[in-house]
Amino acid sequence: MAEKIDDVRVTAGRLIRVKNSKKPKFSNAKDEYIAVFVEDSNGKDERCLLFTKRELKIAEERAKKNPEDLTKKSLLQDMVD
Repeated sequence: MAEKIDDVRVTAGRLIRVKNSKKPKFSNAKDEYIAVFVEDSNGKDERCLLFTKRELKIAEERAKKNPEDLTKKSLLQDMVD
């Protein structure tokens, strides 16, 4: 299991910094990754994805450039989260 950098609870959709536990010596691999649990729209096939800070920044910039493609949460769901 990955070692969390921050003391936070793991929940679906929460971005959590984790240490790269098997970083080879003299490698350009990152010291840490951002982990996030996601699931399909039917609530199945949950899995954990790893991103670098740069990959998240690219995705954020893409979302800003394409606001018409973003989804919205309902008010009730926003209050639950």
